Amino acid sequence: MANHTVVHPQPLVLLAGLELRQAQQLSRALMQDGFRVLTAQDEREAGDAVQTHQPHAILLDAGLAALDYHICLTLHALALATPILVLAPRQPTRAEQLAAFRAGAWEVVGAPLDIDELLAQLAVFMEPRLELDRVSEERLVDRTSGLYTPGGLARRASELAALATRHGLTLACAVFRPAQPLPTSTADDRMAAVLRSAGRASDAVGRSGQTEFAVFAPATSTLAAARIVRRITASLEHQLGFVAQHSARVGVRSGYSASDSGHRISAPALLARARSALEIQ
Repeated sequence: MANHTVVHPQPLVLLAGLELRQAQQLSRALMQDGFRVLTAQDEREAGDAVQTHQPHAILLDAGLAALDYHICLTLHALALATPILVLAPRQPTRAEQLAAFRAGAWEVVGAPLDIDELLAQLAVFMEPRLELDRVSEERLVDRTSGLYTPGGLARRASELAALATRHGLTLACAVFRPAQPLPTSTADDRMAAVLRSAGRASDAVGRSGQTEFAVFAPATSTLAAARIVRRITASLEHQLGFVAQHSARVGVRSGYSASDSGHRISAPALLARARSALEIQ
């Protein structure tokens, strides 16, 4: 197998509708070349996979793409910048190629399949998508603190809310603010460091206002949210005491809210309720 240059640490490729043997063959080749692989058997699974995991490329079996490539239209609408390559059992006719292109496919690859050529195509096709991801990530995450910007936090919180709703999970939100004015840049640095270390890998942590930080924690009940808030508040007050350069207690105002499982979850509503709890302190 030739060694190709992958332009992103382990980009994700979705294999949709492929026959088991071909899926296994392609999975091995892709993983050896530095890709991660996700599979889907039908249009519903493929749509769910694209919405949940946002793959960097899609390899779609021509059999699943039948009926005027309706599935291509669906997947293209869900992920406009994601390359879709249709794998056909023979060389496509011009009419078949045009139909696929009009439905959003980037290429129709006919049999016999040259895996080395396919891997090289994927690396080239994914470059714009990966660059878009890089630029988007820079806008959504603050480079200095490593936490989400307000826009990034809102987007990630909405994704967590949709995921929790779909799987019948709870979602909690906690907000934190200094109780009194402090040297802004230093206080922000201290608060960001505490929140970055305190958050779980599954949590979305970031700035939600000029002097406010928020944590969205999936699969977290009201009781668990209260424990998280007490722990983080104590750590924040300890760190902000150093900023104020005195041993007296430096207050941190905090509030939280949690959803019920089995109900549709709104991230903005959770944040608003957490802020309301903060305001009544």
